[in-house]
Amino acid sequence: MNYGKSLSEQELKSIASVLGATESILSKANLKDLMIQEKLHIVDDGYRSNQYVYRLGLNKRDWLYNCFAETCNQEQSFDKIYRFIEAAMNPIRYAADSDRSKYFSLKEELNKVLLLIGLFVDERGKLLPTKQASTLEEVDERVNHLNAELQKRCIHYEVKKYCKKELLQKDFFDAVFEASKGLAQRVREISGMQGDGGQLFQQAFSLKNPSLFFNSLRTESEKSEFTGLSELLQAIFHLVRNPAAHTPKINWKVEEEKALDILTVISFAHKYLDECRQMPGKLTQK
Repeated sequence: MNYGKSLSEQELKSIASVLGATESILSKANLKDLMIQEKLHIVDDGYRSNQYVYRLGLNKRDWLYNCFAETCNQEQSFDKIYRFIEAAMNPIRYAADSDRSKYFSLKEELNKVLLLIGLFVDERGKLLPTKQASTLEEVDERVNHLNAELQKRCIHYEVKKYCKKELLQKDFFDAVFEASKGLAQRVREISGMQGDGGQLFQQAFSLKNPSLFFNSLRTESEKSEFTGLSELLQAIFHLVRNPAAHTPKINWKVEEEKALDILTVISFAHKYLDECRQMPGKLTQK
C-alpha cells in the first residue's frame, strides 16, 4: 500500500501497546529482530546486568513506542512503522498450530486500534485502507473474530440473538448463560407452556402427553429421537444454566474455546426445535 498516512503520538502508543503487550506472542527478542529487519532505529531499553547489578529496564510496550518515536523523528516518515507492522503480522511467522490462536488474537486486538485510524490487517498480514471507525461499539462489531467463528460453525441465529452483546464484549460466562436460557424460551413459545428448566422440558416432551412434536412418535426410533431432544435440553441446563446461575462468576471459568463448544451444542438443539410444532388441541397456558 501507499504509506502516506500520518500517525499521532497516541496512535503510535496504542499500536505499540498491542504489539508489545505482556501476553503478546511477540517477545522482546522477536520485536528487536523485526526492527533490525525493517531498519528501525533501536533505542536503549535500560536493561542492565552484571554480577553485581540487575535492572529490568523498560517493558516491551514502552520500549517499542520509544523505538517507533525515534524512527519517525529520524526518518520524518511513518513508512518503516507500517512495514514493521506487516512484518510482525506476516502469517508465515505463526504457521505452527500452537501459535495460531495467539496470532488471531493479536490480529484482532491490533485491528481494533487500526480501524480507528482507517486501516486494517487482512488475512495475508497486509495493511489496507478501510472505512474509519468512529466508536468502540463499531470496532467491536467489525473486528470481533468470535462472529467469524460462529459463522464457520453455522451457529443458529437464535443463539446469537440471545447473547450478541455478551459475545462482542467477550463475556463468555454471560454469553453461554443467556444462550442456554434461550432454549427454554423457545420451548415456551412453541408449546405455549410456562415453566422453566428440566420440568418444562419433561412436560413438553412427555411421550404420554406431549405439548409439541417434530415426528409422528409412532416407531421406537421416533420416540427415542423425541426423548433424546428432551434429554439434550435437560443436559444443557444441568451443564450450563444451573452452574452459571448458582456459581459466582469469578469461580466458573469459561474460556473462548469452551464457550464456542457450548454454543455449538445449543445451536444443534435449536435446529431440532426449528422442526417442532405445537401439538394440536393443546391450548396456550396463560
